[in-house]
Amino acid sequence: MGARIRRYSLVAAAAAAVLAITGCTISETPTSSNTPGTTTLRFWQYYSAGGQADWLKAQTAKFEAANPGVKVQLVQVVGSQQDQKLLAAVATGTGPDLLINNIVVDFPTLVAGGVMKDITAEWNAYPDKDQYPEAAAWKNDGKVYNLLSYTNLLGMFYNKDILASVGITEPPTTLEQLEADMAKVEAGGKYKAMAESGAPTVEGAWLFAPQLLGKGINYCNFSGQPVNDAFNRIADWAQKGYLPKATATWDQNAAWQQFMTGKYAFGFNGNWQLGNVKAAKFKYGTVQFPAPADGKSVVYPGGEGIAIGAQSKHPDLAWKYLQQVFLSKEGGQALFTAAGSIPVRADVASVPEIQKDTYVQPFIKAAQTSGQWPNNPKTADMQTALGKAVSGVISGQLSAQEGADAAVKNIAAAQKSGGGTCQ
Repeated sequence: MGARIRRYSLVAAAAAAVLAITGCTISETPTSSNTPGTTTLRFWQYYSAGGQADWLKAQTAKFEAANPGVKVQLVQVVGSQQDQKLLAAVATGTGPDLLINNIVVDFPTLVAGGVMKDITAEWNAYPDKDQYPEAAAWKNDGKVYNLLSYTNLLGMFYNKDILASVGITEPPTTLEQLEADMAKVEAGGKYKAMAESGAPTVEGAWLFAPQLLGKGINYCNFSGQPVNDAFNRIADWAQKGYLPKATATWDQNAAWQQFMTGKYAFGFNGNWQLGNVKAAKFKYGTVQFPAPADGKSVVYPGGEGIAIGAQSKHPDLAWKYLQQVFLSKEGGQALFTAAGSIPVRADVASVPEIQKDTYVQPFIKAAQTSGQWPNNPKTADMQTALGKAVSGVISGQLSAQEGADAAVKNIAAAQKSGGGTCQ
């Protein structure tokens, strides 16, 4: 998710303006689609230059080589315009054969618009289905339309030098242990405890949600004592200085920059920082997001969904492409190498390259137990409601109870505005 999470709100806004289609161009890679005997698959995607884009081009070339007579057009679409253009294309009968999408926000919109093909039968017959967690298949009314083959996840980075200086030999794995360790760091007077995003946005919400997910509380059942407990916890952290007041405005990048100063013992952030942390001037480590009492370590997954277009004239060939490029063990390993994205497929974790990387292991484990996002077109509004409440509590503008009450009320309102459905 990382940088992608900021794009979700843009996609949600774009989906609300479906009929206001502009004349923006769509870029297509040249192919010999008019050559007699050639079958062309049109794949709408928005990867920019770099790791994911290079990976997709390389894997597509391998697919074409293995399937003579098949060409795949990689159609470049601006991410924030993807929903608009997909819905408009379907309305004119020109929808693509394949597509990626910002799954967290636009899944309900695209399903309702008839953009994606029901691939329940294909998925159920897929021989390697058991390599994927249940959350990898996105369903509506029990039917599978979207698959999540790779993900970006949250975890906790820690400064080994700071922990050693206050006598902490092992990183915390529970929220209770984390609190005790933060108290030791703060008592030392030299370092700060935690650098995390508490912004009044989807980012602040994403960083807070694992405190509840591990107790079985998500956006679809957001209420009860666990919610109050979580808000009391962050209020306590803020009052004791474990979370600086500035945390209420930090996005993930700002929080990361603070952690990299070497002044903070802990930092909640994601696997997309694994490359950046190598520049640290201190010894560091990673662990899964600390689990709440009597709960598990569960975080929400980020990443793109992959789907077959509902109007594809070559759905069997499109499914073959998805299997080879996105769902295969080879494809997942290649994407990890090229872009650092965490494969959801379980057996990819066994390849030597990933097994030897101790820093990535907590994120690999998180991928197998990740939570499931709500199926509601107002998901972004739900997240924003939570982010505002969290930020308000950290800044001191809201009490813990006021923050919890506001989150419960506004998340329910957003869910209702989106049609009332959630699961």
